[in-house]
Amino acid sequence: MTSRRSITSRHTERQPPEIANDQPAGATARYATITSAAWKGTESEEQRWLAGGRVPSGDLTILSGNGGSGKTEIISQLLVYVAAELQDWLGCLIENGGALVLSCEEPEHNIRDRVERICRHRGIDPYNLPNLHMLFPDLESTWLVHANKDGRLSRAPLLDWLEAWIRNSKPRLVVIDNIAAVFDGEAIARRQVRAFLAMLRKIAREHDVAIVLLDHPSVRGMADGSGTANSVDWRNSVRSMLHLSDPDKDDPDQRTLTVTKSNYGRTGEKVTLRWNGLTFTTTLAGSASPYRAAVDRDVDERFLRLLDRFTAEGRFVRCTTGSGYAPAAFERHAEANGVKSRAFAAAMERLFAAGSIVVVDGKRSKHIARADR
Repeated sequence: MTSRRSITSRHTERQPPEIANDQPAGATARYATITSAAWKGTESEEQRWLAGGRVPSGDLTILSGNGGSGKTEIISQLLVYVAAELQDWLGCLIENGGALVLSCEEPEHNIRDRVERICRHRGIDPYNLPNLHMLFPDLESTWLVHANKDGRLSRAPLLDWLEAWIRNSKPRLVVIDNIAAVFDGEAIARRQVRAFLAMLRKIAREHDVAIVLLDHPSVRGMADGSGTANSVDWRNSVRSMLHLSDPDKDDPDQRTLTVTKSNYGRTGEKVTLRWNGLTFTTTLAGSASPYRAAVDRDVDERFLRLLDRFTAEGRFVRCTTGSGYAPAAFERHAEANGVKSRAFAAAMERLFAAGSIVVVDGKRSKHIARADR
């Protein structure tokens, strides 16, 4: 019987300790620890958002919703608004720049119809959006990855094309519609799910682009309202998840957009949306009765008066949630006259859409100002 010591001895004689256990030469050089001393004298990197509090830049987000709920509609809004540099999307601040939709389910004429309607809603030219890019691959060539017989994933040509396009075009947003059409693997296989999402996260991080994946929830996800589907690793491997509800049973024009996961911000934000005949708006913005219109005008004017007061006092407010969020700050002011933060948020969206207010660069951060100032 050979002793453990003699086995170790012979193994050491055959192979130098630094490459023992069949590791290739230089393997240890790929991994290097750091200590907190490396941070001294440097600025901490602040989390950036493609859509404030909802879609982080440089990472992955999943937007789920049942078929026909309207998720393609609201993500088309985000694509158009980013490309058109409109700065706001359903009540939150967004970045501007290039945007791509990889549409593996919706045909071109459906996307065209959405883009034209959304542009009419915002009063912009749908045929003058050079930053909006669309790809409609053949339905038999939509895969980004394939699962091999050993369970490992291999890249498909479309993923190579997508990464090269992102590298050359440097977009701010890429939307992939949808997971079932691009993932040729087992949706409940943990390693395959994590490997696929790791590929996309690597692309998002290296090129500082927000990637949004559209998904259909499972039967359980539909029942409990979580919007999740298949393996829990889909949820665990992305940094943000949004869920769009089905139409309200008492009001088919109403939906609720919920932030169901956010590693970098608050979870639980709910935005009530309403179909206005062209596209979705926040609830108050979508109301059209004469009474509601008069109420909206009053809230809009109150918002502007409070903005003027805060600006004169040097108390600059922002359109992103957190410290200095305009709707919350205005609600607490004596001149709010009972108007709630939710109503001020809707007013803020209307004023952005009308061009009455803009986001300007301050000494330390961006803030809201009147457009004529």
